[in-house]
Amino acid sequence: MSTKTNIKSLGFAAYLGTQFGGAFNDNLFKLLLICYASNLLGEGSAAAKSYVSLAGALFILPFLLCSAYAGYLADRYSKKKVMIATKIAEIIIMLAGLLFFRLKAVYTLLFVLFCMGAQSSFFSPAKYGFLPEVLPSSELSRANGLNQLFTFLAIILGSWAGGALSDWSGANPHLAAYFCVLIAVIGTLFSFGISTTPEGNPQARCKLDPFTPHLHTFREMKKDRLLLTCLLANSYFWFIGSLFQLVIVFFVTENLACEDHMVGKLVGYLQASVALGIGFGSVTAGFLSRRRIEYGLILPGGLLMTVFALLLGCCGTTRLSAYVFTAGLGFCGGIFQLPLMATIQKHSPKENLGRYLGAANALDCVAMITASLVQWLLLNGLKFKAEGIFIFIGLSSFFVMLLLLNNVPALLRRSKKLLGLRVQAGG
Repeated sequence: MSTKTNIKSLGFAAYLGTQFGGAFNDNLFKLLLICYASNLLGEGSAAAKSYVSLAGALFILPFLLCSAYAGYLADRYSKKKVMIATKIAEIIIMLAGLLFFRLKAVYTLLFVLFCMGAQSSFFSPAKYGFLPEVLPSSELSRANGLNQLFTFLAIILGSWAGGALSDWSGANPHLAAYFCVLIAVIGTLFSFGISTTPEGNPQARCKLDPFTPHLHTFREMKKDRLLLTCLLANSYFWFIGSLFQLVIVFFVTENLACEDHMVGKLVGYLQASVALGIGFGSVTAGFLSRRRIEYGLILPGGLLMTVFALLLGCCGTTRLSAYVFTAGLGFCGGIFQLPLMATIQKHSPKENLGRYLGAANALDCVAMITASLVQWLLLNGLKFKAEGIFIFIGLSSFFVMLLLLNNVPALLRRSKKLLGLRVQAGG
């Protein structure tokens, strides 16, 4: 039996520690592998570029292929047990990575990276489904805000650690891989302290086809317009996030970097800026939501996201303005996305929460793949410059806000009510 806990409990702190360790290790291992392969295959060579592209695809692909099975496990069994099992799997995967780094089997390491993506895809529905099971609805928004903050801090620190350990280990990357194993072990120890969750739904069924359950879920979601709208809007958030990542290096090269050796550093700083913005924007949204899911934040967050994307495209030609506008874009993105995720958790049926979250993961994966195609089309087909793509992000965000307003008119009323309450409180 699970008992309701709160965000100040040790069980929730253990959950945050487990999530932080997983996101940290994902980015540490991925960057360690990319740096090693680039050095081995020849930095800037066609082989190295192909390897990096393949590595990115292989890490994302399991979210499309495995999300239905991951959703089933999260529904059928205790979400805490699923998280513990996936963390133990992470130790095994990192030990395999250590072995193949030692053997310098650079292409076999791609399979290890694929397994790491699969492990993350199985962890995700249990991770997000855990929150509404153990926390009261009044704390769901703040819990999601803290979860996002810890996740994006882990992404930044994991990426930094990957680069630093790659430089330190040089031609002996297996030395750095020991740290990946250590982080996996620590994360697993944290997972045992997570708050207890129910045993799961014995009626849940698993299908061999990885896509049919998602189609069934989307048909069910049509009965709840708010839920379906939030699911699509959440996938749009991941679409523009991926598009930003794909374009930022070209933006730096064309507008900010005077010297080649500064490109990597500036790209890292801008990615850290937007990631921190998302994390703190999510926490701010949790605070503004008080003790409920505040749908009134969705439209203001999205519209301000539009403004900062347009400012970045039109005026972000200095390093200072680029930092400010990327941080603003991330901050408003966090405000926009947090109530979307909380709504998916709250409105999904409890007995099928894992399946619904698995479908959300699969759709997010499709959105990220679509971002790659859109980036290629805009840069190569339509000959856009990088700043033009940021303007495209701003205009498309405005269009998405209009669609949200058309599908769920109540969002505007909630936004007006929220603004009215804030003005009165300020007065």
